[in-house]
Amino acid sequence: MTVTEDTLADYRLLNIRKPADLDVEKDFRWICRSFGFLEPRDKQRTAYQIHRTIVEAARQDGGISSDQLAEQIGLSRGTMVHHLNKLIKSGLVIHHEGQYKLRGRNFKTTIEEIKRDLSRIFENLQNVAETVDKALGFPSRNGNME
Repeated sequence: MTVTEDTLADYRLLNIRKPADLDVEKDFRWICRSFGFLEPRDKQRTAYQIHRTIVEAARQDGGISSDQLAEQIGLSRGTMVHHLNKLIKSGLVIHHEGQYKLRGRNFKTTIEEIKRDLSRIFENLQNVAETVDKALGFPSRNGNME
């Protein structure tokens, strides 16, 4: 799929079985896998490492620069920018005042904001689908041609 400049976000959610037992590392990996960031071809778990580092910075009530990230993780600038852009498009991370930060003040609020985004997307889809149905003469649920 090609993403155009009109794309505000590129949500990719995978329905993966939630870990059975409470384990913060497993839970963190599960969230990353659910957002498509622990792909088999990413042998070094680069996106996971970047996201994990940003989350740790959020725990300190702050963000982290791309230079700090590159230094901590040991990645080239190109690789870093590629993964940071994916994290931003996913809605998990923002770039503000030269710092990469978790979108919400914590993981839960970040997920809640993404959920609201997805609800708005589906509302818009439903509204447009209803307009298209009316224009094409599809009957509504009650059988009317409204």
